[in-house]
Amino acid sequence: MNTYRKSLVIQLLMFVVFFVMGANVIVQYYVTESFPAYNYVVLGILVLFGVFGYLYYKKATNEIAVITPKEFKTLKILLYSYLFAYIVEMVATGIESLPKDIVAISLGSVLCLIATIGIFIQYKILSHK
Repeated sequence: MNTYRKSLVIQLLMFVVFFVMGANVIVQYYVTESFPAYNYVVLGILVLFGVFGYLYYKKATNEIAVITPKEFKTLKILLYSYLFAYIVEMVATGIESLPKDIVAISLGSVLCLIATIGIFIQYKILSHK
């Protein structure tokens, strides 16, 4: 399957943002009370990633990269897994009977793991020239 190389770079950037969001779930639990502006800092970082991705997409060439159906399916499964884990995290933090620290650490770690696997797969695809 052929796709534009710049699209794969944007997907790699997206998985890096997913890693930041997963780490944010863990760090936010511990830092929010002592550093009230923490959410604005993370928002600024995510906006910078968005601006960088947009600028790269506009400047990049239209080189073609090959992605196998197996890699495509794996990436699709990773994206749906991340969505499911993130929704579980949002719901679980609202349940008062669950310990907040365990929920933040366990689900944040799952989110970071999924994003790391996605980064690895994207890097492997992009390294084949």
